[in-house]
Amino acid sequence: MISARRARRRTGERHPDRTVLLLLALYACWGSAIPAMKLMVDSVPPLGGAALIFLLAGVVLAVAASGRSRPTRRQLRQLTLAGVLLLVGGQGLATVALTAVTASLGAILAAAIPLWVVLLSGLTGTRVPAATQVRLLVGFGGIVIVVLTAPNSAIGGAPWAVAAFCLAPILWAAGSLLAANVDRPVDRVMATAVQLLAGGTVLLLIALALGEFSPARWSDVSWTSAGAAVFLLVFDSLVGFMLYTRLLETAPAPLVSTYAYVTPLVGAVLGATVLDESLWPGALVGGVLVLGAVALELRKRA
Repeated sequence: MISARRARRRTGERHPDRTVLLLLALYACWGSAIPAMKLMVDSVPPLGGAALIFLLAGVVLAVAASGRSRPTRRQLRQLTLAGVLLLVGGQGLATVALTAVTASLGAILAAAIPLWVVLLSGLTGTRVPAATQVRLLVGFGGIVIVVLTAPNSAIGGAPWAVAAFCLAPILWAAGSLLAANVDRPVDRVMATAVQLLAGGTVLLLIALALGEFSPARWSDVSWTSAGAAVFLLVFDSLVGFMLYTRLLETAPAPLVSTYAYVTPLVGAVLGATVLDESLWPGALVGGVLVLGAVALELRKRA
């Protein structure tokens, strides 16, 4: 009787309404991240702002994880490298790119992360079925359509930023694979804290080297950008993580994984509505191909 009750709780069948609300909240938190990043970098130095957010979030989670089991030295090395790939190569690079490209374009390009995870897994020896290969071709074909049809207003006249936003999902996918293969067992909260602190520290050093913490760079920070940074700290890094962790414990993994193709859609819609960015026909066609390929691949793995 007790085991059956626990099973229902874990699959989310006991409180379906609560699960839906948690999932919608996760979509909102993570879907709004790229538009919030775009608002932040309007006047906040991108690497310095990202570093402060990750370090503060890491400290909060480290305090929350006090008393939990600590990672071994080997796990620390693995988590540190994963954190650098995720937060420096992935989100840090994307933050810099957002100084030029629109949030809508960035959200569509970021939607390819699950496809890059599959491709990198195949390159490291995991068998990739023919059907998955077709989905990869369709998804990456969508990315090509989005990039090649993007108007100058979407890329800000900066092809380097588009290239950076194409590279960022690859590095994020590599970090995700590394984090998924960290020696078990490892406490999820402590692991995330280590990754945030590692990535935030490297970003801080890079920002210092580039002079991003000179007083002149922070003298004209707007209230909008500062508010966006606080929003990213609270809702993207902390509330979003807690929602994700809670859902993994109470809801079916395939249901939770829907965030991978819903949040980019939320980001693109917010970019077009809240930030008044234009969505061109190629973005709509390519976005449908990317999100469709991701949805089918995640459904296949369910």
